[in-house]
Amino acid sequence: MHHLVSSGLRVGLGSLIRTVDRAQASDGQPFTDADLLVPHTDSRRFGWTHYGIMIPDLPEPHRFFSVMSLVGATGSVAFDNDAALVAPPRRNAAVVAGTAASYPDHFGNYAIGETFTSNPDGSLVRFGDDLTIAGGYPEYTVPGRLGGVDVDLQLTCHDKVNWFFRTPVYRHLSLLTDYRGTFTHEGVATPAEGICAFEYGACPSPYVARKTPLPPSVKAPLDYFVYHIVNLDENNQILLSQYGIGGQPLMSTALYCSRTVYGTRFDDVSFEVTSLRDEPAPTPYGIDMAVPATTRFVVRDRGGDVWLDLRAEMDTPFTYGLGTGFVSGFRHTSTWRGREIAGRGYVEYIDRRDVVPR
Repeated sequence: MHHLVSSGLRVGLGSLIRTVDRAQASDGQPFTDADLLVPHTDSRRFGWTHYGIMIPDLPEPHRFFSVMSLVGATGSVAFDNDAALVAPPRRNAAVVAGTAASYPDHFGNYAIGETFTSNPDGSLVRFGDDLTIAGGYPEYTVPGRLGGVDVDLQLTCHDKVNWFFRTPVYRHLSLLTDYRGTFTHEGVATPAEGICAFEYGACPSPYVARKTPLPPSVKAPLDYFVYHIVNLDENNQILLSQYGIGGQPLMSTALYCSRTVYGTRFDDVSFEVTSLRDEPAPTPYGIDMAVPATTRFVVRDRGGDVWLDLRAEMDTPFTYGLGTGFVSGFRHTSTWRGREIAGRGYVEYIDRRDVVPR
């Protein structure tokens, strides 16, 4: 396919990331960069920003809560949703947000400066009348109405940070966060509290200099992305991901933190989709996507022993709107530090490996 890249380029890209990325060097350090958490809507340096809030283990009927937003388009195969744009790529804000009870909504696109508004200091990020993130590190409020679910959350971020990437041009982090609030659906209010993930990212993009969508053949060839979040218990959280380019895996990561442990990265991580759903998931752009029925992440410590064996069953409908892919929830039965655990988790999934983008 025209967007495939050579194995040599994949190896070279992986080596470059390891050379310039300070994420692993930041393990064990507190978060001290609150001034980074701004929307950059008029920046000439950063082309897109990301705000994310993920709760993996809500009570029924909600199961999970997700806010996954991109303020500005990325210029990549996986995350550019050109068919949904309501403004030029640099001026478009997209969000998929809600719970299992809000399925199949809410996915929305907003024009920056019109239906999407924000404050330069990050104290307000507002997606029309649907969702607002207000405040500043470490305290935020998140009210919204998403696909028939009313949300009212209060967040308190810790200084326990995991850095996915920390380079001079691309920064992406997750903060361990306490949440408390209410989810109301069909007149029933469900209170909930616990730990979640508060995410932020910022990166350049070609749309700083270009007003129209890139042809698919010249987009960044990120064509596969999977992300799992699991609260291992009330104090411990793991973030698991795999990235692919040109039809092949590029890197897999496992990032761990807790109320008492600063961010820790595991290097020995494997992932597989152990089975697919019988029917692919439909998309608004007309190309169905094969999605997993079950997955497995295995994380080993430096001694080679299995630290976590996470076996997930996707028991919740996939909600469209994560770039060109989906978010959902799952249940899992796993082994963590030698003992059996079970619970719920949150998943993001995009697979464009066998699809020539339109």
